[in-house]
Amino acid sequence: MFHRTLRFVRTGLALAGLSFLAAASVAQGTADAPLRVVTLHTVLTEIAREVGGDAVTVVPLLRPGVDPHVFEPAPADIRRVREADVVLAAGLGMETYLPRLQRDLPAGRVVEVGNRIPDPVQVCTADHGHEGHGHAHDHDHGEDDPHWWVAVDPLLAAIDIVTTELVARRPAAAPAIQARASAYRARIAALKPWAQAEIARIPEAQRLLVTSHDAFRYLAREYGLEVQPLLGLSTADETSARRLAETVELIRERRLRTVFAEASANDRTLAAIVRETGAKPGRPLCADGLGGQPGTDTIEGMIRHNILAIAEGLR
Repeated sequence: MFHRTLRFVRTGLALAGLSFLAAASVAQGTADAPLRVVTLHTVLTEIAREVGGDAVTVVPLLRPGVDPHVFEPAPADIRRVREADVVLAAGLGMETYLPRLQRDLPAGRVVEVGNRIPDPVQVCTADHGHEGHGHAHDHDHGEDDPHWWVAVDPLLAAIDIVTTELVARRPAAAPAIQARASAYRARIAALKPWAQAEIARIPEAQRLLVTSHDAFRYLAREYGLEVQPLLGLSTADETSARRLAETVELIRERRLRTVFAEASANDRTLAAIVRETGAKPGRPLCADGLGGQPGTDTIEGMIRHNILAIAEGLR
């Protein structure tokens, strides 16, 4: 009886040990498994892939060329979000569906990258008129411009934010993540002096950017441009007769030769401006994320395309 009891105890201890090792193995496997990252913006898809490398599996909900202002997630997209370890959103109100999506998710699952970028551009929504050097007036009814990806400085901040989030969730992969982030950051940072040199070649009186909607204030602030958008912060906005008249007068006054449509926006209003003023349409700009055409479907390509299109059109 004593020996049977002893064998039972030993067997129990052995099974407990195996259970412990199995649990430890599962936990280690979870820690080593690629982080499941769902992205709600094309720029964040690239940043997560470039920074995360083998430590992440990135699932993008938007493909390049899709307008994020009007995107609505399908049921399959919502399932992907619920299965994610982390969800990266552009933030600052870009994803209008996000409050509904967040209701069923644990706290901290969604990272609104734009909300953490320092010194966001403020836009006065009551008076969406012409403003110099991309700065809005300081009014209580202003809102933050969500189009942070069109300029280098906020892109660098976004890379740092994503790096911090990935390292926090996969600390074992921190050295590799940080090394990739450093190399990637250097490539993006190198775009700024090049862009400054291109914009400097535009005569000062011609540094006025007339575009379909209000998406280029970060770029305007970074390079000393002025902006005159026909629509508000969203491509879903509508323009007014007063706005059209102001823009026509400004183009004539400044003898502006080029106005810019956008790859993901309806350009009927801009076409009317072209007919009225004789200004020519420049190459369409990538306003709302990566473009759907080769050469604009990466962040470096998008920035280079926009800067060259603006510099060539306004010189």
